[in-house]
Amino acid sequence: MLKILSLNYEFPPIGGGGGNAHRHILREFTRFQDMHVTLITTTIQPDPFTETLSPNVQIHFLPIKKQDLFFWRRSEVIRYLAIHHGFLGEHLKTNSYDLCHVFFGFPSGLLAFLRRKTLPYLVSVRGSDVPGYNRRFSLDYVFLRPILNRIYRSARAVVANSRGLQDLFQRQFPRLTAQVIPNGVDTTLFAPVSRPIPSEFTLVTLARLIPRKGIDLLLRACRILQQNGFAFQCHIVGDGPEEENLKKLSRELGISERITFHGRMERESVARFLPQCDLFVLPSYAEGMSNAALEAMACGLPLVLTDTGGSRELIDGNGKIVAIGESLLLAATLMDLLSQPQQLREMGDQSRIRAEQYSWRTVAQQYHDLYVRLCHD
Repeated sequence: MLKILSLNYEFPPIGGGGGNAHRHILREFTRFQDMHVTLITTTIQPDPFTETLSPNVQIHFLPIKKQDLFFWRRSEVIRYLAIHHGFLGEHLKTNSYDLCHVFFGFPSGLLAFLRRKTLPYLVSVRGSDVPGYNRRFSLDYVFLRPILNRIYRSARAVVANSRGLQDLFQRQFPRLTAQVIPNGVDTTLFAPVSRPIPSEFTLVTLARLIPRKGIDLLLRACRILQQNGFAFQCHIVGDGPEEENLKKLSRELGISERITFHGRMERESVARFLPQCDLFVLPSYAEGMSNAALEAMACGLPLVLTDTGGSRELIDGNGKIVAIGESLLLAATLMDLLSQPQQLREMGDQSRIRAEQYSWRTVAQQYHDLYVRLCHD
């Protein structure tokens, strides 16, 4: 039996897409009887605890004090490294593993790198752990690049969640290679419902409210829609540090009556809400492969995405790609789509067809096969 140790500094409710993806993969791993997986991660609960998903999948949660679920301060990252480095030292005295799988090259990857001589590891890069992905970390990348280079160079394998992220990784580290295992989607929970073509269109975005997601661009595009007489409502699902700034911007633009901020929604609520909408929009400055976009696809929504990360892998007759940072082009694209409701409906049907090509079971199987290959090379 394969014994896999997994490390991730984020796990729901902490963090975003990387933690959610890991949760889905672990749930699928419960079906595999030829391996045992132990994840060590973080919790905002005051005391450590262990959760057993199945006889072969176990999660150790270690407390960390955080001011924000979605934003990591440098002091919190240092605290994470110190706590988990100490825990691993004790844990590995009585537990042995064939392979370590880390989500994020940093900080989780650093913990694996420090034990590279006794435990081989692979890294799943998710976006911000690749220089050039996130503008907010431009200065951090100057310091982190040589560290990341050593972490990735010592890994048995590096996995990106989209071809776009794979390309960025290989441009940044030209002597290294990464393979692709994409994100997946639960096509049972996220499913379309039958609805008539509406007289007033419903736009929706689902994202952490941080600058990288470009929600301000969507609001500016909505102002142009309003100025051109389009009947619509725009729903923003998610929370984050930019929420108040975005609410203020919607008021300044004179569109607050058309914008609804829902805050954070649980997955089941999202799965009920998305099928009631007509068009999913995510004007990000950077993405790996958006879990939210995949969920919208599974619910039969056409997509409007910016040309970043895995967006082009998701769009094929089921939406449009627009240039990054261009609210005017975004508005023009939205107006074109909303002017053709029948085409919009056909794009939604195509979204569902494309979503069915992705599944978390397939993603988990690809990771399982990679584990087997790395452990037997």
